[in-house]
Amino acid sequence: MSTEKIPSGAELADALRRITHVLRRYAGAPYAKRGWPTAQVQLLLMVDQLGDRPRMGEVKRRLGVTGRAITSAVDALERDGLLRREPDPTDRRASLLAVTDAGRHRLGEIEKIQHGHADETFSVLDPGERKTLLELLSRLEEHVAAQD
Repeated sequence: MSTEKIPSGAELADALRRITHVLRRYAGAPYAKRGWPTAQVQLLLMVDQLGDRPRMGEVKRRLGVTGRAITSAVDALERDGLLRREPDPTDRRASLLAVTDAGRHRLGEIEKIQHGHADETFSVLDPGERKTLLELLSRLEEHVAAQD
């Protein structure tokens, strides 16, 4: 009979919060070395992920940031020539965001950094462990999403 203690839901949730915090800081380090704020990198990636000129409000919602935070990040990326804000022809109160050619170049750099850094991060896990981790995280995500 095993006397091994089974972790509680609270212990697992706490462990996930801790690793998420550590991973976010660690993942942002290569960008910080280049002077690229993580918030701006995430914004550029989200605009690209959402496709052709998403509304700024949708990007804000997806990133889970405040209006002030998104405006500051968009302003900085516009200033650097990486992102362009355009009026929404269907709603004059809304702005659309478009990645510029310079922004596309930056996204290519980000992708290279991201892939190499992520591979190094998870190199501690063997292929079977990686597969199991992804399956468990996916199952947990589906369960939590179904609770909404």
